[in-house]
Amino acid sequence: MLELLVQFPGKSLQAYAYTNAPTEASDLLIRGFSWDAQGFERTGTIEIADFWRHFGAQNLDCWENKDANTYQEEVGRVLQYIQEKRVNKVVLSRTHFMESDRILAQESFEALCAQFPNCTVFAFHHDHFGSWMGATPEVLLEELEDGYRSMSLAGTRLAGGLAWGDKEIEEQKFVTKEIHRTLKNMGGHIKRTPQTTFGAGPVEHLMTWVNTDNDQLEVNATLEALHPTPAVCGTPTAEALAVLQEIESYPRELYTGYIAWLDGPVYANVLLRTMKWYGNGIQFFAGGGITKDSVPLNEWMETEYKISALKDAVRYK
Repeated sequence: MLELLVQFPGKSLQAYAYTNAPTEASDLLIRGFSWDAQGFERTGTIEIADFWRHFGAQNLDCWENKDANTYQEEVGRVLQYIQEKRVNKVVLSRTHFMESDRILAQESFEALCAQFPNCTVFAFHHDHFGSWMGATPEVLLEELEDGYRSMSLAGTRLAGGLAWGDKEIEEQKFVTKEIHRTLKNMGGHIKRTPQTTFGAGPVEHLMTWVNTDNDQLEVNATLEALHPTPAVCGTPTAEALAVLQEIESYPRELYTGYIAWLDGPVYANVLLRTMKWYGNGIQFFAGGGITKDSVPLNEWMETEYKISALKDAVRYK
């Protein structure tokens, strides 16, 4: 069974239980970065107090945290492949495990809701997936009255920055072009909104909506066509995946996969700003897009900002 808490931007908290179901007849889909999508059927509501009783009960026995030098060396290897024109962009990520037996899951979730009002804040646990929590800003697919839209979200700076650099602008354009191409291949007329700045807690991103007036999209196929976007993988996709398999050296699990609600207007989020909870601590996931203009130290700091933003929400006994 899957139990899920979710607070969509501007809406009240929802708490539901789900059982496994075929993906083609599901109320909810959860997909990992590499794992296949798993389907679930909603069976009812749950009591919030009961949800937290067994959240993050399992311990993590072994972990390895990369230091700044190691990560910067990996960025350098990616830059070499970009210079050789094997790839245009690669989204390199890492994990960080914070060991603690004093963490409070429910209070941390409430803090995430307060700190990330523009994001979809979620927590769920499942026998296979484990216990996950996060605050994702990125919408993979949203159903509208006149079609669908997908969010191109990339480039990161601390909130309140004065201007976007060429590196971040180019990084986000890769994502916009690929989403545009994917939706256009599905049929319909495509429109883009002007590029703007999206606030996600202590950091900001460049954002563009890509809209299609095709209201007959096959949703499951569209989600699979969009995933993984250059915002979480890189471009070209196959080449970027090959570089990640060589360099990244850890399984992303659900991080940078997606969660899709299908029992109303379709709404799917990329699983970003994620934490996997254990009885002895929290595993954080964070990454950033590497392009030809990337500076290794800056890329390390971007992951630090993203992990620190989640750490700031963690509450303790």
